[in-house]
Amino acid sequence: RTSSCSFGTVDERACEGITSSFSGMGWDFANISFLLILAASPVLSLSPQRTIRIGSRPSSLAVIQAKSVADALRNSDIPGDVSIELVQIASQGDVRGRGRQDVPLALRPPDFVGTVDAAIVNGVVDIGVHSLKDIPPDYRWEHAEELTIGCCLGPRANPLDVLLGRYASLEDLPIGARVGSASIRRQAQLLARRTDIICVNLRGNVQARLDSLDAGEVDALVMAKAGLERLGIDIEHQNTAASEAMALKGTLLTPEVMLPGCCQGIVGAICRRDDSEMSHLLSTVDNRDARIAETAERAFLNIVGGLAPWEGRPPLAALMTRAGEEKWELNGLVAREDGSNIIRAQRSIPSNCAVADAQELEKELEKI
Repeated sequence: RTSSCSFGTVDERACEGITSSFSGMGWDFANISFLLILAASPVLSLSPQRTIRIGSRPSSLAVIQAKSVADALRNSDIPGDVSIELVQIASQGDVRGRGRQDVPLALRPPDFVGTVDAAIVNGVVDIGVHSLKDIPPDYRWEHAEELTIGCCLGPRANPLDVLLGRYASLEDLPIGARVGSASIRRQAQLLARRTDIICVNLRGNVQARLDSLDAGEVDALVMAKAGLERLGIDIEHQNTAASEAMALKGTLLTPEVMLPGCCQGIVGAICRRDDSEMSHLLSTVDNRDARIAETAERAFLNIVGGLAPWEGRPPLAALMTRAGEEKWELNGLVAREDGSNIIRAQRSIPSNCAVADAQELEKELEKI
């Protein structure tokens, strides 16, 4: 079996057979193909006078991301008589709205992709646009057998997290500070450095969380820089509407402090696996670097994501970055949810990723 995107081809069978265990935590590895896909771009051929319907969540950030895909397609070799229409579809995660919840997101994850994915499968829309960090591991992605990531837009936005609030660093936070984030990945890494802080399971869109900070519900927030940038929020000089006197400081958290979530900062377009027309179209706007990062990080997610002895997934993070002309550095992290045990693994992997590279990373992770 082969996989394809806009820059080459690889046989997935050559990457199969990764199996191991986290014996110390009672977790078992699932078999997973560890891929870095390189595939040739097919010839584009669309039906005349075709309207391409792009599905998106209705949030401001989601619409901006969908428009970026639409713009990329318009700037590609799309025929002049093909039009593009944006269709807004509310997700279950959007319906849940703003507020606090009793458990972190990874233990009871909101579904930000399901309704859009269902619309693709049912033919309501042709393409769906997601922040790829919202797509669950393949074993939990409801429509994984029917859908595929047709393109990864590039360049990737800054994948790192930022600390927002009055304090310039995690070290500056007072004892007992309330830090808002419902991400178990962020919570585990925060608690690994500061056991005295209180992690608040704050959820909602970007503005809703900023409003919670302004209202004093939390002392600081940890959020993705990519989302803030796409919304045009200047974290260095941001003032909230409710309190102009409160100048928010934004401190970029390095990967050593806060390794980002898998595929954070990558916008992707989804289509049906059997829709060759849309697959061909999306391949023309697929970004090579973003695709390599997405493939490696989702492989890590698929390997580790189903190993927790609770519903959801363990705190995990992965970041694939360039480390030279044709080498990539994959940093992976797995932790206990309370931050009491956290381990990192780092490997330099060539762009045509060999099985041995993935297995070597796996051996390092076994130490947890």
